[in-house]
Amino acid sequence: MTKELKLLFLEDNPTDADLIQLTLRRAGISFEAVLASDEKEFHEALDDNGFDAVLADNALPQYSSMEALKLIRATNPHVAFILVTGTVSEEFAVKIIQQGADDYILKTNLTRLPAAIKNAIEKKQHQRQKESAERETTKEKEFSSSIINSLPGIFYLCDRDGKLLRWNKNFERIAGYSSSEISKMTAEYFISGESKDHVQRFMNKSFAIGHGETEVLFITREAKRIPYFFTSIATSFEQKECLICVGLDISVSKQGEEELKQAYEQLRLLSAHLHNIKEEEQRRIAREIHDELGQQITGLKMDVAWLKKNLANTSPEVNHKLGLMTSLMDETVSTIRKIATELRPSILDDMGLMAALDWQSIEFEKRFSIPVRFSSSHQTIDIDPSLGIAIFRIYQESLTNIARHSEEKLVVCNLMQLPHQLILTITDNGKGFNSKNGKAKKTLGLLGMKERAAMIGGDMTIESVPGNGTTVTLRLGLKK
Repeated sequence: MTKELKLLFLEDNPTDADLIQLTLRRAGISFEAVLASDEKEFHEALDDNGFDAVLADNALPQYSSMEALKLIRATNPHVAFILVTGTVSEEFAVKIIQQGADDYILKTNLTRLPAAIKNAIEKKQHQRQKESAERETTKEKEFSSSIINSLPGIFYLCDRDGKLLRWNKNFERIAGYSSSEISKMTAEYFISGESKDHVQRFMNKSFAIGHGETEVLFITREAKRIPYFFTSIATSFEQKECLICVGLDISVSKQGEEELKQAYEQLRLLSAHLHNIKEEEQRRIAREIHDELGQQITGLKMDVAWLKKNLANTSPEVNHKLGLMTSLMDETVSTIRKIATELRPSILDDMGLMAALDWQSIEFEKRFSIPVRFSSSHQTIDIDPSLGIAIFRIYQESLTNIARHSEEKLVVCNLMQLPHQLILTITDNGKGFNSKNGKAKKTLGLLGMKERAAMIGGDMTIESVPGNGTTVTLRLGLKK
């Protein structure tokens, strides 16, 4: 043990206490010892607290080790307690262990004491960590349950087989079944759709693409069939691939479904609007940084050049300092350009999408030393600026994901313009993953790319096989 321990000795024999301490020091244990010879001193020592272990003798006048153990367990159950005594019956040893003592050592054989102390302290540390983790888990479960039960609709969590793992009170109330009954059922028992395998197809699709939505009939205990609109999200729960489903009652009117669709579209429009505002703000900031700060630094460089010219006959220290200032301003100008470019590449606004994608490919190859082969079916592509920036950001995020995850040696990108469609493909020969089991949903970068593609009316697919790389394809319809 490298940490200095704090030990409390309940021992009325100073010679025995010295012998025990000598044994521990010879074993290489660093510790601070507090000695208590009776009940009063023991209580006073415990007021200080902070002990790692208590080493207690059994044969104390008017105070027993059993009483000391009860006090320790009542005040601080995470302090190790070891009985160190001259003689003890087997019956008493078993009893004190059952009452919570971590070990007992005979004074006639102290060689096992250092290991016993170490094991007991580690045991208490593990116990403390376990209890803390259990408390946190309980808090999280209680909190998640309160959130789930506060939902206005039906909620349930199921695995790939449809077995219900969690559900909210609304589910029980509407279904009319008890919690114990529901735990033995599957999702298909409660919901049906337009065809016999509708629910299974809905689940398979949700697992495949990471989310889903459908209209079903929720079947109650009284055989009532209530129309519900369900949304789902694929997730992981207790190391299982699961599906979170939330359902809203649409039996009163189909207007509820229409309002839900409108809200979804409004959120998407709002998200797109926020993206546009963000891009415009970044462009404005980039221009101000480049123009304003760039001009100011250029002015300072001119002033320094004037000083250097007019102070040519001054001391070498001054000339050296002016030279350093010039170098620093050159570095500042480079930094300003780098920040402005990262905020909004001017090449995208000045020279268009093709040039921006080509430039990004070159910059990526310089930064990560990963060859990028970019090609296009046309030298220029006339496209709306809002679509161009979305395509550019998707391309940026794709290359970033490649650098982070794929361990590739080559990236091949192609932009093809058809009469009514634009197709962007990014392929790497990295390690890949199994895109068929829905793992792509776990990467926020891929989710962001898909959402951005949807905002501009496009469709993005990801195809990957372990060991055979990944291909990201963006298809965007073009108006005449």
